[in-house]
Amino acid sequence: MLTVEILLDILGLLLGGIGLATPTIEYYLKKRISRWLCLAAILLALALSIGLLSLTLGNPPTYVYDGALKIDAYGAFLFTITSLGALFVTLASFTHTSKWTTAPSYFSLILIITVGVYYIIAVNDLVLLLAAWALVSVASYAFVGIKKDEASLEGAAKYALMGIVASAFLLFGIAILYGVTGSTDIRTIVQAASPANMQAILTAIIMIVAAFGFKVGIVPFHGWLPDVYGGVNPILVSYIAGIVKVSGIAALLRIVYPFAPKLGVSWLFLFAAFAIVTMTFGNVAALIQRNFQKMMGYSSLAHVGYMLVGFAAGGSGVSATIGAQGIALHLATYALATTGIFVALSYLAEKGLGTDLDGIAGLWRKMPILSSCIVILVFSLIGMPPLIGFWSKFMYLFFSVIEIAPWLALIAVINTGVSVGYYAQIIRYVLSTRGTDDRNEVRENPRDPAVIAVVLTTVLTVALGLGLAPVLASLLIL
Repeated sequence: MLTVEILLDILGLLLGGIGLATPTIEYYLKKRISRWLCLAAILLALALSIGLLSLTLGNPPTYVYDGALKIDAYGAFLFTITSLGALFVTLASFTHTSKWTTAPSYFSLILIITVGVYYIIAVNDLVLLLAAWALVSVASYAFVGIKKDEASLEGAAKYALMGIVASAFLLFGIAILYGVTGSTDIRTIVQAASPANMQAILTAIIMIVAAFGFKVGIVPFHGWLPDVYGGVNPILVSYIAGIVKVSGIAALLRIVYPFAPKLGVSWLFLFAAFAIVTMTFGNVAALIQRNFQKMMGYSSLAHVGYMLVGFAAGGSGVSATIGAQGIALHLATYALATTGIFVALSYLAEKGLGTDLDGIAGLWRKMPILSSCIVILVFSLIGMPPLIGFWSKFMYLFFSVIEIAPWLALIAVINTGVSVGYYAQIIRYVLSTRGTDDRNEVRENPRDPAVIAVVLTTVLTVALGLGLAPVLASLLIL
């Protein structure tokens, strides 16, 4: 009989083993099979993730590896989102990386990063967190620079430099928690929290939030993000922005969210401040961009800010539950839309259209399928019904703080209004009637793996919005 622990063992061995072996296998066989190995591994991982979700829905959490990992429906849902994102990026990379000499390493890193993300999502021990953090971080630096062009190498260098700083913050925070409580088990640490040591624990939480703030792009820890998201090859950004960010938000949920009831108003104002600054800066910066890719890079900051609104609700009973459910749903919204849009951008760049707004002017005439998908995904990011973004943003994240901090909900809604300014600009350019004569030669291929991947992200965005999102959310208890 398959148990949660057996499924988790298979997941780790499958992705880690194939990920490490892929470059060597391709080297000795002299055949380009790394993409097929990666695709097969990700498909199996997706099936196992769905299996974990079915085993955990409606059941209490299971602690495995002597309590180091917590497997519950919430984590299994994020496993599934991670697997889907990895699948779409792998599929889109089939033709895009066909001429890359580093393709075997590229597909290997996708698998290695994915298994690290799984462990961060389910973490319940700070030592395991450090190991998974190191795995994801180092592999991500290599992944960003794997194309070896100037933009990729510069982005990877800045990403790695900021990652080193983030690691120092994380170690500092973990050291404080261990020094105060004498344990690395998160359950034990939360139970040991008391008024006598709360000041030290609050300091540790700020350090840990700063560390993962570097990873996910919380302002003011976002310095590397515009260079990476705005300048690196979009196919690389699709994975870093869409999936790796899931691990950072999930880690904050696992590590610091349980302290919310004990910190009370300090928790509310800490995360409200981060949320306001992050979503406001992201939206205003995106509003003045003329490059589609950079615009989406700053937009990602805004969506982290929206998720921090859900964190702010963490200290208040029912609101905390709604906030956590909203964060999970918005991670799905963000991962699907961001992955789909950046994959679309990589396809456009490959066709010679560029990633600025002028490059997508009149796109609907030549690429109707891709254009329709971009418009739908942008609508989801805005929060238009009946797409999943509507449920995650308005019905969960903003609603979670309506009683305890209505001013924060109002600021979030105003920011959403600001975001309409640049999202509408994207839609206007895509659907415009103007375009250069050179674009007449450009045609989309509906059978191209990248186009198929974008279509799949769009279909899921619509399907989850049509009633599935609230049903799933009601079953996700952190």
